[in-house]
Amino acid sequence: MRASPEQLAAAVQALLKQSELSPEDTERRIEEAFDVDRWRRLAPFATIGGDGDGDDGPAHISDTDAAREKRRLDGEGYFRLSQVFAPARIARMRRIVEAVRADGWPVAFAFVFDEFWSIARSPQVASFLESAVGEGYLQNTVVWAHWVAGERRVAGWGPHDDYREGGDAFLSAWIPLSDATVENGCMFLLPAGVSREISDAIDTDRPLSPRVVRAALQDVIALPAAAGAMIGWRGNILHWGGANAGGAEPRLSLAIEFRAQDARTSKFERPLIDPRAPLPSFRLRLFAITKALREYTKFEPLLLRYLPLTERIFDETSDASAAVSNPPPAS
Repeated sequence: MRASPEQLAAAVQALLKQSELSPEDTERRIEEAFDVDRWRRLAPFATIGGDGDGDDGPAHISDTDAAREKRRLDGEGYFRLSQVFAPARIARMRRIVEAVRADGWPVAFAFVFDEFWSIARSPQVASFLESAVGEGYLQNTVVWAHWVAGERRVAGWGPHDDYREGGDAFLSAWIPLSDATVENGCMFLLPAGVSREISDAIDTDRPLSPRVVRAALQDVIALPAAAGAMIGWRGNILHWGGANAGGAEPRLSLAIEFRAQDARTSKFERPLIDPRAPLPSFRLRLFAITKALREYTKFEPLLLRYLPLTERIFDETSDASAAVSNPPPAS
């Protein structure tokens, strides 16, 4: 007898439950998570509590590229900038992700290090973000790092949008730490004007007409990007990670988000931080990481094994979130 989808789902949940960290491992991990010196020993080539810029040179976006991609963002809802960040910096950040993963942590914990918070603070990157989101823009505390295994048919996150009602006041930025190719599952998206109808249908489980499906398939845009590029989209753009077609190398990347200064924000985005101020405190970084881990099990169910650890760290760092002042009201 073939198992029903409900039975299969229940079996998967049971297996994930069995894989949870033991109480002893959870306690040990909590102690390690708050040990700044241990993180520094884990990646001695990185920094915590500095400026995170290193000696790699500033990011670079030419005026021509900035103008072209701002027009694309305004017209199609996304942008693509090639080779923005210095190769040495990107290589170091990749090593951080590899070290975090090798030590048994979800790779989002790479955000305990300065480099992951300072990467978008170079003058030319800041100038582009200001043109895209507005003067005095802020960064929200929704952060993530991706590790997509280099195995055939392994895929990134399924089709989703980030903040459908964000309009021009919201921008996601995605930075590959390894080459993202069509073969190993780069990002794909549907441009503005197409995304909304498809997103609504996915949310409501509403069937689409063959006409809409055919048009959407032809509108899909592949976004292969070399390590050190920066691509991004508005909150209403439907995007997803492609399936690996045989590439042997894992795909590593990070994602961060930005908001207009006076925009109404969702609770999940808060607190907001000023990119012109000092980097976030260590405790606020842990809060942001675990906030995302709690939410993104829907995309990466294997993260459920860390849920008790995540909840403990989240609760213990909520004071860091409350201490940050944010002028925009929550929506």
